[in-house]
Parts: sequence; structure tokens; C-alpha cells
Amino acid sequence: MISHLPVVIDHPVGDAAYAGMSADHPMRRVTLAAAFDPDSWTDERRRRVTELFDGLAEDWSSRDVPGREAPILDALDRGLAAAPTAERRIALDVGGADGINSRHLTPVFPEMITLDLSLEMLQRSAGRAPSRVQADGSCLPVSDRSVDAIFLINAFLFPGEVERVLAPNGVLIWVNSRGAATPIGLPAPDVDRALPGAWSGVASTAGWGTWSVHWRS
Repeated sequence: MISHLPVVIDHPVGDAAYAGMSADHPMRRVTLAAAFDPDSWTDERRRRVTELFDGLAEDWSSRDVPGREAPILDALDRGLAAAPTAERRIALDVGGADGINSRHLTPVFPEMITLDLSLEMLQRSAGRAPSRVQADGSCLPVSDRSVDAIFLINAFLFPGEVERVLAPNGVLIWVNSRGAATPIGLPAPDVDRALPGAWSGVASTAGWGTWSVHWRS
């Protein structure tokens, strides 16, 4: 069950950084299928997604516009504060691309690992992400119940892998940096519904984006 927190970081007035974005994006359908139909994530789909992001890697840092970090920081602040208290050190930034978000995550989690399908993205993350692994979110190369936090920031949700690798007191931190217009994104209730078993969480809006933090009930 998701509880919605009041908004404390408003949408920037008169700022059109994400103007023209639409929730009706082909990648949204891929995201929804990955979350609710594991068989939809085929070798061919994986290959095509990898090729897409390899091609986008050179200009990916141009997406790091002022204000983009608002939902990430709000999730780290109010979202983690709402979760059950636990020592959390090891975190995965799954779909972390070129380490675009690392500067916000590493101060909170001392052992941060950035994973991405795209080798081109990871090669551009040197200096941003100290630990980098080329990996598929549907089959994470980590042990069962070994991770304290998983970040999925504009990334695909593979619920079975989240359940497998997350420690008993672990948290899933989900961010849509463009809110409902995020191509690879889902609303918090869909994330909650996709996760196996009983989960609790909080969600809110910050700036252009939305976020939610989920933990086992």
C-alpha cells in the first residue's frame, strides 16, 4: 500500500525544460510489459534496448538539466525517513547510464554500484561512478538478499529480481524524473502492484518528477 506525502518541492514556474513530453511513448509500453510480463523481455528486446542506449550515450549528459535532481533528493530525504530504520550501505543504481545521478546517491550509500546494459554509457561514467558493471536488470549479478537499496531512476522494473536481491530491510527507490511523461516510468501504484508479496511505501511529486520508496510489509 502506498501513502502519498504532500508536495514540498513545487514545479518550477515558467520553466519549460520538459515541455512537449508525452506519457504516450512507445518505451512506456515496454516498461509496463517488463514489470508485469517477464516473458516479454526477450533477447531481441534486450538487444534493441542496448543498441538504443549505446546510440544515446554521447549526448546523455545533456539531460542533466537544473531541477532534474529534485525527485531524487526528495526520495532520499523524506522517502528514506519514512522507511523502517535500518543500516543501509550497499546500493545498486540499476540502469544508471553514464552515472548521471551518482553525485546524489554516493553521499548516502557508501557502497554504490552502477549497472547498465549499455557499455557505451558505462564507459562515459568514469569519474562519476566508482564501481561500474555491465548487467541486465532482469538477471542482476549479485547474491540473494545482499543489497540494502535499489535505485530505479527512469529504469525498467523487474519485480522478481528486486525481490531476490533486496535485503530483508532493504528499500526500492523509484524515480520518474519527468513524472507521467517519463518514457521509462510507471506510477507508484503500478510499482506497488507489480512487486511480489506484501509491500508498503510512500510517494510524492517533486519539481517535474515523481518518486516512491517501497519496503516489505
